[in-house]
Amino acid sequence: MAILEGAAERYAGVETVCASFDQTLEVVLLNQENRGEGELCQARPNLFSMRFTDPEGDAVVADGEHFWVYYRSINPEQVLRLPVDPSRGGLDFYREFLDQPRSKYEASVEGREMVTGRETVRLSLEPQANRGYQSARVWIDPERREIRRVEVTEENGSIRTITLDGIRMDSPVPVGTFRFDVPDGVSVVVR
Repeated sequence: MAILEGAAERYAGVETVCASFDQTLEVVLLNQENRGEGELCQARPNLFSMRFTDPEGDAVVADGEHFWVYYRSINPEQVLRLPVDPSRGGLDFYREFLDQPRSKYEASVEGREMVTGRETVRLSLEPQANRGYQSARVWIDPERREIRRVEVTEENGSIRTITLDGIRMDSPVPVGTFRFDVPDGVSVVVR
């Protein structure tokens, strides 16, 4: 918990975080692995942008009211729009993993590991209540007190791993980062 709380102190006053990311999604049921990379930004309290450069055009954006999920590489004719649930951290790594971690998780140290050229401590997090996923692991750079990698085992058994590099805190975020414009000819599915 001391490692999580140290990172929580670091992120406590931060308004924006941006980084390049690599993502791996292992779909266990289909014995399939999907990879992607791009730029991730989040701003408090509920803005998020994950724009892929590979596969180009894929995006997950929270504009404050809605989550927009557009996987152009899979279904170029459809975007999913969901309401933002402010009670969950979701893609906001700070709120999900660092905000009051003692009340959310049983944490244990699994070891040390190099991630993007930085030594990290790998922690296993077992939710004390339903968080919308089975379990999580986080890799925290104890020197910089930054989250460098997150691995979430989703309720369906899929494993999503996001590795962050080039982390920038409280740097200017380009206008339009947290806006999703529906491409021409793409239908919106509302859930």
